[in-house]
Amino acid sequence: MPTLDNRTLLVVTALIAIGSALALISLWRAQSKPNGAGFWAAGMTCVALASILISGRGNIPDFVSLVIANTLYVLGFQLLYRGIRVFTNQRPLLIFDFSLLPITASLFFYFKYVDDNVNIRIVVLSAAFVVICSAVVITMLREQKAPWRFAGYAVATVFALFGSAHCTRGFVALITPSEQSFLNPSVTSSLVFLGGVFMIGGIAITLILLTHAVLESELRMFSLAVEKSASSIIITDRDGSIDYVNPASTQNSGYTSAELIGKNPRILQSGEMPKQEYASLWGSISAGKTWRGEFHNRRKNGELFWEIASIAPVKNRSGEISHFVAIKEDISDLKDAKARIQHLAYHDMLTGLPTRQLAMEHLSKALAAARRDTSKVAVLFVDLDGFKSINDNFGHDAGDQVLKQTAERLSSCIREGDTVARFGGDEFLVVLPNVITDDTVTNVAHRMIQTLATPYKDGMNSLNTSASIGIALFPEHSENPQELIKLADQAMYKIKRQSKNNYVIYKAESELD
Repeated sequence: MPTLDNRTLLVVTALIAIGSALALISLWRAQSKPNGAGFWAAGMTCVALASILISGRGNIPDFVSLVIANTLYVLGFQLLYRGIRVFTNQRPLLIFDFSLLPITASLFFYFKYVDDNVNIRIVVLSAAFVVICSAVVITMLREQKAPWRFAGYAVATVFALFGSAHCTRGFVALITPSEQSFLNPSVTSSLVFLGGVFMIGGIAITLILLTHAVLESELRMFSLAVEKSASSIIITDRDGSIDYVNPASTQNSGYTSAELIGKNPRILQSGEMPKQEYASLWGSISAGKTWRGEFHNRRKNGELFWEIASIAPVKNRSGEISHFVAIKEDISDLKDAKARIQHLAYHDMLTGLPTRQLAMEHLSKALAAARRDTSKVAVLFVDLDGFKSINDNFGHDAGDQVLKQTAERLSSCIREGDTVARFGGDEFLVVLPNVITDDTVTNVAHRMIQTLATPYKDGMNSLNTSASIGIALFPEHSENPQELIKLADQAMYKIKRQSKNNYVIYKAESELD
């Protein structure tokens, strides 16, 4: 078998190691979290430097080309193993790290300058490689459930082959000792160095593939998380042009991805939000801050919907903003539920009319407006006549139907801006703001008396009732809202005791008598 120039093979090994180190440095710089690539790059650099030093044997001192070079080989592989442990999230073996290197360095020195023996030096180097490669194999094979386990198996295989080769080399050096320099051309030395070239290249390739497998696994995981997310996710470039939308975005907006990509998110604007809000949003994210808020957007079919959104800038390695990511959640149902709760808090569940609390708010606002405009406000207190007999004779369901129809009939008698509220039981309060004359009030009261006197229908039953209405005016009778209601209530009871089915404007006790 022809022999090869071993120095050339060492230079090739160094070049492969240098190329691998540069590639691993790129992976190290691109990492988002520690992945061991930095240790791998340092390890390959040591291997490259060791190969160069050994190839210079005869031209540089033996201490450098033998002791230091072989120690660098061991250090390089130790760094590779340290990177493996970082990659697998395992703590470093400090005893291993701090004991193996000084031991091998001391043995290299001893068997060169105290007892010069090239075979023992080969055995020491091979033993160090076997120990480190065995540790790598054991570490990688433990990761049975890792998503990158198949790439890990490839790494373990290459290190196992490298360790096996050096185990054989050390064994051969023991049983067939030779005093010939290993750099001298021979079949054995050529096989060793040629195998080293392939093994170093294989180690570098499998480590890079291992890192790529992890990145691919993480990318696949993040991609699936975004694709399957129930939240709408939109990614735009720095100018606001949409680069990506996930399925939830298309489902929520009604647009297809083709209709959205390349467009500006303003395609979703409904025109219901002030422009200042969008200006504030853009100012925040352009300054590198995260914006949180709500959008009132419009779907493709014209339907309005609410979204709560968080928009964050994405920066590249130089710190410049390259993209914006918006994560949005449809809160239309939440808004509707909130509105319903708000409505129930201030509206009667049976009739849908404002409650006493909301009626008092409307009355207070009407009085404040009347003070500014020097106008009148009328308060009408309405009580149904004979309502108890309906409940007693026809049941509470019939009574509820009467109350519902009463609410509708009273509401039909007033203007937009007036208020009809259920005060409790069969009592209702009516607030008429901006009253010009007393006739305006009496006309409304007259219409109410007439409409409430019309028989009510409950299935086959005809239910008869009427109403008594007391009226108090602002500012003639009082300027206090509670007092106005009290006076209207008193007037209502006066007419109820006298004749019922009628109305009366409050008068002082002496005037009423």
